[in-house]
Amino acid sequence: MLGSASGETLSESFDISIPQRPQIVATDGGTGVRYELHVTNFTAMPRVVRGILVTDADTGKVIKSFSGRPLQAHLVPLTGAKDDPGSARVTIQPGTRAVLYVELTGPLPRRIGHMVDYVGNCETCPARLEIAAVAVSQAAPVTLAPPLGAGTWAAVQSPDWPRGHRRVIYTLGGKARIPGRYAIDWVGLDDAGRTTRGDADRPGDAIGYDAPVLAGADARVAAVRDGMAESASIERNPAHALGDGSGNYVALDLGQGRYAFYEHLRSGSISVKAGQRVRRGEVIGALGFSGDTTGPHLHLHVADGFDPLKAEGLPFTIDAYTEIGRYDDIGALGSKPWQSTGVMRKSREWPASNVVVRFR
Repeated sequence: MLGSASGETLSESFDISIPQRPQIVATDGGTGVRYELHVTNFTAMPRVVRGILVTDADTGKVIKSFSGRPLQAHLVPLTGAKDDPGSARVTIQPGTRAVLYVELTGPLPRRIGHMVDYVGNCETCPARLEIAAVAVSQAAPVTLAPPLGAGTWAAVQSPDWPRGHRRVIYTLGGKARIPGRYAIDWVGLDDAGRTTRGDADRPGDAIGYDAPVLAGADARVAAVRDGMAESASIERNPAHALGDGSGNYVALDLGQGRYAFYEHLRSGSISVKAGQRVRRGEVIGALGFSGDTTGPHLHLHVADGFDPLKAEGLPFTIDAYTEIGRYDDIGALGSKPWQSTGVMRKSREWPASNVVVRFR
């Protein structure tokens, strides 16, 4: 019979893993990382998480605390009923998993620690689980040339959207992955913040529609899909089968196991073939409305494999752009001007959430 050598009463906790090692990227004038904790309850009883501390593993300093509403917003059970919003806890049911989505900004430690405060065998039995530290990757992210040319573009992305790229997990080939961890959707704007020149339901009237899409580096074309039809109506764009949501796309092999994806391209616009070599700034297609999308835009992300879904999203930077504003409320996109931030020239940064930029 197995038991505790010291005779202490044991209480099962969680299985906790960090599938993707955090990697630093320059962003918003500083540095940041994005990663996830997978928290799985293998016990026969619900386990209640009360808080999670993120620490500098070398100094013990707490660098982020998740409790109350922030805990509920970031620790998301994959199945089962959600706790009452006022309960300040997250219950993980037996045999289920929750994912903690973590975003940190610099200065960042070299190793990150985590402590999970939870309820053990009874409501009055608090417990703390400290897991092994994870080393932060110091490898430099790949740098890409601008994916689009002249014009004004909103870099649409946010870590908090429940169905945003950052929180969509695909389990294919025996592994759960987040391809769009650092994905950006580029939407064309005019000076008034409008996204269309005419009929808001007609894809061809969108300001960014048919804009040339440019290769971000000297690279080899790893994969291409073209010929997927576009809906004539934005509002009535149908749902697509798993794997078709990216629409027409080009994947570029950047070397060292990194691939750049340019998705939702206009049908028939792709001018390259798999295996072909392309040069930085070369036109590879045109911004379109193919696949699962709520409006014409260019989806761009970098990952560690050449399949749009069977790869982990990696950070990247854009070598040069000018930030002119941002949307604090992305719901105003298309109807109101952005909030001006002044003119800030950026170099080798990953654009922050919902900023407005010009490439030339």
